[in-house]
Amino acid sequence: MALTYDEAIDQIFSIFRTAWNAKSAAIVGYIPEVRWPGVEEPDTPNTDKFWVRVSQQTVKEGQSTLRNDGCTRYTTDGLLFIQLFCPKSDSKSMEKGRKLAMLARDAYRGNSTDGKVWFRDARIKELPPEKDWYRFNIIAEYEYDEAKEA
Repeated sequence: MALTYDEAIDQIFSIFRTAWNAKSAAIVGYIPEVRWPGVEEPDTPNTDKFWVRVSQQTVKEGQSTLRNDGCTRYTTDGLLFIQLFCPKSDSKSMEKGRKLAMLARDAYRGNSTDGKVWFRDARIKELPPEKDWYRFNIIAEYEYDEAKEA
């Protein structure tokens, strides 16, 4: 099944939203704020709370079939980024942050959507701390097909 760009992004983000809403509160006691692309947030996040920023980036789009059946198929490869911010004010911040990072990573490991977005190489990257935060990046590669009718 081929997807449109919008459908693919919705499915990619939906996996995270479902896992995060179902399990993150068990780790930190509340569902940490999620900042989504294209949604402007007026305030700086609370430095006493965990929060994440989710984004994606298309890396390449290439034609993967010839137009022999009335449509041409294109394969899109991209990267999903989940930036996790863990407050230094919490004495167990790193421990909780690792668990949140594993939650986000595991949502994509060996997973695909009903619309056939495939994920691979989901991983956690520890980053140097900032003034108020310990940080993790969770990265997953994805691929899906888009079809263009003749």
